[in-house]
Amino acid sequence: MKFRKHRIAAIAAAFVMAAGASQAATYTASNVVAEGTSYGTCATYSLAACDANQRRVVENALGETDGRFYSLGLGGRLTLGFGAAMFGPGALLTLEEVTFGGPQAGGHREAVDVYSVLGGVATFVQTVYNTAAVTSLRIANSFDHIQLVDATLREYAGTRSYDGFDVDSVKVTIAPVPVPAAGALMLAGLGGLAMLRRRRAAV
Repeated sequence: MKFRKHRIAAIAAAFVMAAGASQAATYTASNVVAEGTSYGTCATYSLAACDANQRRVVENALGETDGRFYSLGLGGRLTLGFGAAMFGPGALLTLEEVTFGGPQAGGHREAVDVYSVLGGVATFVQTVYNTAAVTSLRIANSFDHIQLVDATLREYAGTRSYDGFDVDSVKVTIAPVPVPAAGALMLAGLGGLAMLRRRRAAV
């Protein structure tokens, strides 16, 4: 009988520890699913300077924030994967943009349309402007990829940007699994089971 009690207590303790350890998880873009870039003329800087800055290296949009960025190009598009099969509704998307040392610096106003993609079907989420270096969006529907489509010329006819929206990193954060409530229910059930066994033993 004592062995059973100890076993029940151990199971309950393990469940509570697992519930307490549940935390939000963040996924950074890890692979390029598709891209289609249309650059304007690199007028402000020489072509060599543009290439040296590696703004045309698509891998710069992957991974953590590091100051290296990928320019979508005017009207260009980029679809990214996150190493996870699918995200549920309510995930938080964080998009980090870099524009010449600061948002809209030097008249380089830029914008991008953000789409969530599930099974190849894209759903418009929101247009993001480079008025801030970091923008966070809540995605209402499930998705497995994120697509970015440059909207600079549509939003800013007089922009000085020649290579569109600049992407440093893209991240998705999902909320922790709500297991504490389930843990409380399980503890209550285990307690009831222990009391039932005591009554049977008394009989």
